[in-house]
Amino acid sequence: MKRLNLVLLVIASVFLVAMLHRAGWDNLAHYLRKVSYYWPLVLVPYGLFSLLGALSWKILLPARPGCPTFTRLFLLRLAGESINQLTPTASLGGEPYKALRLHFDGIAWQEAVGSIVIHKGIMVLSLVLYIILSVVLAPFVFAGDMPHPVLMAAAATLLVGAGAVFVMLQLSRPCISVIELLKKLSLCPAALSAKRTELAALDSYLAGFYREHFNLCLAAFCLLFLGWGVHAMEVYIVFRLLDHPVDLGTSLCFDGLASLFACLGFVIPGSLGVQDGGNVLLSLGLSLGATFGAAFSIIRRLREGFWLALGLLVISLESERTAH
Repeated sequence: MKRLNLVLLVIASVFLVAMLHRAGWDNLAHYLRKVSYYWPLVLVPYGLFSLLGALSWKILLPARPGCPTFTRLFLLRLAGESINQLTPTASLGGEPYKALRLHFDGIAWQEAVGSIVIHKGIMVLSLVLYIILSVVLAPFVFAGDMPHPVLMAAAATLLVGAGAVFVMLQLSRPCISVIELLKKLSLCPAALSAKRTELAALDSYLAGFYREHFNLCLAAFCLLFLGWGVHAMEVYIVFRLLDHPVDLGTSLCFDGLASLFACLGFVIPGSLGVQDGGNVLLSLGLSLGATFGAAFSIIRRLREGFWLALGLLVISLESERTAH
């Protein structure tokens, strides 16, 4: 699997460089200069998106003395997302890291892992709704020039199914079910089998939380869905800075469909190439040209780089903290 990820990453990198070369480096530089001193403004939407994500995670943790602060969760979220984006783990590689750091802070591991699994499931559902909304808006936004409508509808349907399965699994004793399946196949490690009691407790925690704290789950969902709306403001701001202002509906539709393309490239770190190609296709659908879409991709990648760097800094500081 790692070899496949590496091959896909190389192919995606070649595709991205070729796409940027075709767009023209001078043309791209012209667009980038338009952003100029407004770079900090481009960073704001994702920062607010991360704050809302941390707040939604906070309300899923038990409210008692010793619980991590909102700031602590915000920093851990940045760290986890940097791992998710930079490793070929389908945006899941950073979740164990966050669980370990919460446990290091004194949170019971069932609560630490449970909050992260539940939060991830709710985030997937909020993203699914966001993408569905963007697909519904697409015929009005693209006015008959929607790029690959059948493919997008099929991908959105697949994502809906995957999101529903992910959440339903949390209610169906996932840990014990995996152990029992591995035992039937004679593949269950002794170390995993020895953790059966703890994993059964985690299964009970997941099922019980949805049932007993549905209001908290709903509040977390609303915050995350609001976060996606804030995320769309990045499109609104960048398009305006590049002298192609669009309304909020178009910004939301573009961002939601761009997120769909990013999901399609989940096996490639950062959805490299797939996300960028999607931005170009969407820009062509808006009659803005491939160069504009490539420039938007570069700006979004630079924004990602800033927040990923902060996440890596948090990981470095956490490592020093653990060492001491």
